Amino acid sequence: MVGLGQCCWDQVGLVEQWPHPDAKTELLASCEQAGGPVATALVTLARLGVRTAFFGAVGGDEAGRLIRWSLVAEGVDCRLLQVDPEGESQRAWVIADRTTGKRNIFWKRGARRPFHLTDETAELIAAAKVLLLDDLDFDAALAAARAAREAGVTTVLDGGSLRPRTAELLPLIDHLVVSEKFARQWTGRPEPPAALEPLAAFGGTVTVTAGAEGCWSLLAGEVIHQPAFGVDVIDTTGCGDVFHGGYVFGLLQAWPLPAVLAFASACAALKARGLGGQAAIAGLDETLRFLARETGDIRWTTLRITE
Repeated sequence: MVGLGQCCWDQVGLVEQWPHPDAKTELLASCEQAGGPVATALVTLARLGVRTAFFGAVGGDEAGRLIRWSLVAEGVDCRLLQVDPEGESQRAWVIADRTTGKRNIFWKRGARRPFHLTDETAELIAAAKVLLLDDLDFDAALAAARAAREAGVTTVLDGGSLRPRTAELLPLIDHLVVSEKFARQWTGRPEPPAALEPLAAFGGTVTVTAGAEGCWSLLAGEVIHQPAFGVDVIDTTGCGDVFHGGYVFGLLQAWPLPAVLAFASACAALKARGLGGQAAIAGLDETLRFLARETGDIRWTTLRITE
């Protein structure tokens, strides 16, 4: 599968508790690793055994080199990653609170040329089974979604925040997986499930994720809820991105929607046990064993997986 979207370089620290203003707090642990919604979802899929390719843009700086190196090391094909030699890559600084499991993120978008579709990019999209998008480089995302629709390729959109032109993209999306923030922005209502029917009017399958509250989706017109799995949470950075990776894996297996949601939720929960968005992502065997243990359904460990 292929993904087009955001990538960045994260510096992550863990504190016992978020400090008051003008206070000092010792870091319990720290790390640096690549991040970004689509990039992290692709790393998830790579660890699950899926062949992946990433389309995105970085600057010609050290952060850009680190992003590329990190993704390639995970087995993600980055041949079509575009580099702006004079540009600056996106970066983020994350502090996770050990007491609550929550985190604060400070980020800098950087300054680089946006990703643009090429003939080679379009050919690879047409040959893929699934295209995962965010809409940070909107024109490229829209062109990629159109190319996928023409080729009959399944499209998935990671909707983290509602952007000015997002609605233009929605009719081209087969699976819309959005955050509770996106859902609130769309409906003006606090309940995440309230966005399901309005967004489903665009024609795709809609899922709203809400962290510890789990996720909701529509199945045959009925709302279904997948609770979050309980784990010892260290850091929730990247959990939503990993959920998208697990969701796409379920699509590739042609599983029914409840199984897709359960698997994606398990992927996200296991990631939360470690620091940073990518380092703690689990492999396939560990995820299936976790699901069998948490659900009491041994069939999770006897599935025939399509490579």
